[in-house]
Amino acid sequence: MIQTLETEGFLFTENAGDWATLSAEFGEGHESAKLSGDSEGTRFWSVRIDALPDDTSQVAGVAFNPGFLKLENGGFFKLQNGGKIKLDSTVSRAQYLWRFFKLSKSSGDAPFWIEVEDQKDGLRKRYLASFVDHKLTYTVLCAKIYSTGLQLRQRRLPGVTSPIVV
Repeated sequence: MIQTLETEGFLFTENAGDWATLSAEFGEGHESAKLSGDSEGTRFWSVRIDALPDDTSQVAGVAFNPGFLKLENGGFFKLQNGGKIKLDSTVSRAQYLWRFFKLSKSSGDAPFWIEVEDQKDGLRKRYLASFVDHKLTYTVLCAKIYSTGLQLRQRRLPGVTSPIVV
């Protein structure tokens, strides 16, 4: 199951496209190039989060479901050694991002969905993406409030359509 990154409170500061080409220069202004990747290119996004509370009393918590069975009355259960372990149904935004980043990286840099506006047509779309960096750093602003920045890169998986119009 592909997770979706909850981006409420994220400021997308850059939306870029990169096209893979093979090129050769022959001198005196003569050159040749061929597109070697997808004609839509690969998207990159820069995200800034100025205030990332680490307390659900500061801002509403975020549901975190890393592939567990969700209960109707909230919370999650995961079977372990024949028993059940109840996990929190909501976490602070700082905890959520940390856990989401860790889950993605520890799962082999697993891709996830993000929802952003497509520069080509202005429609909101869901893209498969992954974190570019392998390190997540929080800047401490004051007690239990952090800030951070993220770099995201579009991903493609066989048999999975991306982007999807929302």
